[in-house]
Formats: sequence, structure tokens, C-alpha cells
Amino acid sequence: MFKADASATLTSSVKRVRDRALPQSCFFCADTGDETVCAPCAADLPHLARHVCPRCQLDAANGEVCGRCLKKPPVWGQLVALWRYEFPLDTALVSAKYHHSFAIYRWAATQRTAWPFARDATLIPVPLAELRLQSRGYNQAQLIAEEMAKRFDLSVDTDAVIRIRETDIQQRLNWTERRQNVRGAFCATRSFAGESIVLIDDVLTTGATLNSLARALLDAGAMRVDAFVLARVLPIRRRDRVVKFGQARA
Repeated sequence: MFKADASATLTSSVKRVRDRALPQSCFFCADTGDETVCAPCAADLPHLARHVCPRCQLDAANGEVCGRCLKKPPVWGQLVALWRYEFPLDTALVSAKYHHSFAIYRWAATQRTAWPFARDATLIPVPLAELRLQSRGYNQAQLIAEEMAKRFDLSVDTDAVIRIRETDIQQRLNWTERRQNVRGAFCATRSFAGESIVLIDDVLTTGATLNSLARALLDAGAMRVDAFVLARVLPIRRRDRVVKFGQARA
């Protein structure tokens, strides 16, 4: 008990010295403070609706499973997202993904006060294609997973799933092409018999990548596969999909 108290005191002291010597600026408004994102800016981020579907995190009456997920359930079980992928959060995540603003990931991990999945779950970050990993030098999903693992004392397995074929960059494709692009793109490297898995990524758009990963893990014996993302893209309306893609399919 004494050692734990002493360690906590030392950590607190180091933090006070660090904050005085190296004051932080809020990522969004640049005001000086103790956090990567100040409280007013954090409150103004695009939060999800009060009642969302536990399968897709879109609006749902009383927080129950929505009609869309009842009709066509995602392969994963539960999905948790922290925000909507809208300005200014989208700018922050792009900066983190491509310009090394990793403090956003550390701060984001602190925004969960409790772990919403199985306590013995293994975190699996969405793997990058080899060429993209070599070019970028890091996998943003792995960085997020590591921050969540430190906060909630969980384990991360970065070798559990591999891409068995190269895929096109999802942002270049329409919603239908995204599903086809990642279908059968992943393979588990070991048995997951009886394990609870949580897939980790920065942004969920159509869910095609997470669905493909979840299917590979369930095929490898996983007892349950859930998913955690920082932000959820709200799907465009059917009418707008027709205008943009020439078809209404999601």
C-alpha cells in the first residue's frame, strides 16, 4: 500500500513539474492548459445522439437495436464510438493519422470512464497494408489500442490478423465498392477459441473493414467480437447516395 501511495505521489509530482515547464496548448483553440483538449472544446465536439443503436451507434429509439441492424446485422456484436466524424474532430483525426499528432489518441483514451466490453478482452487493431505501414511508419489503430490498453489494463495483439491481399484505399471507393474491396482480405494467424475480441480503429465509415475482420476472427473460434472506434461517420441519405454513386445501396 505504501509503495502504491509513494508511486502515485511521485507520478503526480512529475506531472506538475512537466506541466509548469512544458505547458500544453489545446489542439483546437490553442489556449494554454493541462490537457491536450480544453474542457470547453471537448464539450463542443460532435457527440453522438443520446440514444443510439448498440450495434451501429446510429440514432435509435430508446437505445435499442435499430431496424437496419435487425434486418442486416453487422458481424461484430457491440460497437462503441466516442464521437461523430464531423468538424472539428475530423480535422484532429486526420492530423493524428498523417501528421503525428498522437497526443489526440492519448487524450481520447481518457474520455472513457469505464471499459464497456469484457474485462478479459484482447484488443486487435485493424492492420494496415504492408506498403502503407512502411510508408507511414506506424499504424494509427495500434496507437489507439495501446492507449486504451494502458488505461484499462488490457492486452493488445498486433499479430493476430494479417492482410492476405492488398486492398485499395477505402476513401477512394463508394459504399458498395468498400465491401467488395475488403471481402476475404484478412486471415487470423492463430486460434481464438473462447476469446473475447475488441477490434480497434480510428474511424468507422461503412463498417466493411470491421465486418471482414470480425468474420475472420469468428471463423478462427472467437467467442465474441466487438468493436471500438473514436468516430463514427453518419451515412449519407439514400437520395444523396443515388446522386453521388448512381445507386442507393449502402
